[in-house]
Parts: sequence; C-alpha cells; structure tokens
Amino acid sequence: MAEPSEHFIIHQLDQPPQEAATLIRDFIAMNDDWSLNGEFEMMGGAAVGMKICFNAMRRYVGAAGLHNLALMPCGNIAFFQEDGQAYLSMLDVGYITTLSPHPSLEEGVALARPAYAEMFTEVPGVE
Repeated sequence: MAEPSEHFIIHQLDQPPQEAATLIRDFIAMNDDWSLNGEFEMMGGAAVGMKICFNAMRRYVGAAGLHNLALMPCGNIAFFQEDGQAYLSMLDVGYITTLSPHPSLEEGVALARPAYAEMFTEVPGVE
C-alpha cells in the first residue's frame, strides 16, 4: 500500500470490504446520530465508497459560513482489499479545518473525531 498522508485514517479489517460496508450501513440505519448520504461501488464492485455524516457536525459547519456546506458530508470512507488484506480508509474529518480554518469547524472536528473512532471500534471492530 502506498504511504498515505496524515489526512487519512487506515484500518485493517477482519471482514471483506462489502461486509464491513454492510455493518456500517446497518448501524447508520438504526442510529439517529448518523446519516448515509451516498454509497457506491468502485473497481467493478471490489471496493465500496460511502459518504456518511455524524449529524451533530452539521451545525458547526454552517456556523463557520454557508460556503463550508460544500465540505459535507464529513465522512468519506472507502472499503477495499489490497494484497489479500481488507481495509477501511477514511479522510480524517480534520481535513475540513485544513481547507477552511475556523473555530466552529475546530469544535465540530473535536466532537466528530471520537464519534467516528467509537463507531469503527464498535461496528467493524477496529482500533
């Protein structure tokens, strides 16, 4: 795997990419704190992309200026397999403060980061 920048969170998975995506999809469907804003197959179905949102993040993004709404949803995730190992890759939500520095966005990132980490620990079981 190519070396990712600090803006990526990478986790090895114990399940195939499609199964991990299903676990996340099912979790979001049963949880009002999250929303699934898009899901798509990539690489002929070998990989799955998802755009998800930790809903509390929305007000922080709007408070930083409505032009920041283009940064949503803040959860851009891919599930894929490389060299026989399945992975979850996500843009760290802090990318939004890199693109648009603002105190409100920093507050939102501080709230969203642990929420994503907890979901990944509870749902596909990564650390």
